[in-house]
Amino acid sequence: MSKERSTPHPAEPSLEQWEALYEVAGNLKKLAPWRALSDTDILVLRLPGQNEPVYCSVMGQGGMTYGISVYPGKESLVRLNRLLDQDAHSPELLALEQDCLACLFGDREDAQKADRAVMKQLGLRFRGHNQWIFFRAMKPGQFPWFLDAQQAELLIAALQNLAMLCLCYMEGKLKVDFDAGETLTRWYDPEKDMWMNAVIPMPAPKMDRTLTLQDDLLLARLKRVKKTKIKLEIDSFYLPVPVQEDKDSPPLCAHMAFLVDKGSGYVLDQNLAGPDDPDYVVAPSMLLNYIQAHGRPAAVYVRSDWLGSLLRDTCKAVGVRLIEDEGVPVLDGVLDQFMSAVMTGFSLDDAFGGLE
Repeated sequence: MSKERSTPHPAEPSLEQWEALYEVAGNLKKLAPWRALSDTDILVLRLPGQNEPVYCSVMGQGGMTYGISVYPGKESLVRLNRLLDQDAHSPELLALEQDCLACLFGDREDAQKADRAVMKQLGLRFRGHNQWIFFRAMKPGQFPWFLDAQQAELLIAALQNLAMLCLCYMEGKLKVDFDAGETLTRWYDPEKDMWMNAVIPMPAPKMDRTLTLQDDLLLARLKRVKKTKIKLEIDSFYLPVPVQEDKDSPPLCAHMAFLVDKGSGYVLDQNLAGPDDPDYVVAPSMLLNYIQAHGRPAAVYVRSDWLGSLLRDTCKAVGVRLIEDEGVPVLDGVLDQFMSAVMTGFSLDDAFGGLE
């Protein structure tokens, strides 16, 4: 008897959706927008039915990897900006936090059996380097996977409108200075019943997800906990170790958090959460547990606004100083050591043991 799944598989794209995807992808390949746009030029689409803007990145100007990534919503852009940050630590780990849909132009070996099955149904044939078209979805804590029907529908609309926006720009109808903080945008105006293209200042959304402690009794207890001189560094990340429920499910990543003593470099706590646990609760929970057990630290250092936004309210409420702009150099060393152990084939227990 087969094991019953806890959640059903999302619906797969219809043949009509696949046909539309390959048609617009083929048009974009002919247009070759990477001739005019760099990987860091982010274009903005406001699509009907979407509550937030959709952001698009065109890859290929460097002549290595060709494709288009679509980032739905402001938080997905924040995740992308963390990856693009030149000072980002462990970009290979930040890649696992991305939320995007991708149209890729690769080689035959890049296309999987499922991709070739769709191509066969559509009667498509590709030959040559970077000529094979396929599509992938990434969610935080998930390795690249095949599209579902809902993702395919969004990607169709995004690619169709991106093609029109890129064409308008490449024909010289819009003048934009990306280096000066400008970008291109496209939206539908219902009053005029037409699509509009324009140059606008590039939006710079910040992580606005906050966690507020709702337990008044716990909050009152934390405020009375003794204050210490210890300074902490805290961070969390996805592990590049796939966990797959079955062959039809996307490979997921476990989520890891570290809490270290900034003065001694000693690892005070480490937490390995399951793939289904959201990436924004592990570190805050770890900090609360530490305060209850050992007292309020003199300061808590985080890598960036990403984690800072999650801890800001709680730290302020319990009287702990939060420092967001000085990095976490001690924890970076711990992370490098940990990842070296993991990537050389040790078990997670071996990696943990080396840090104790």
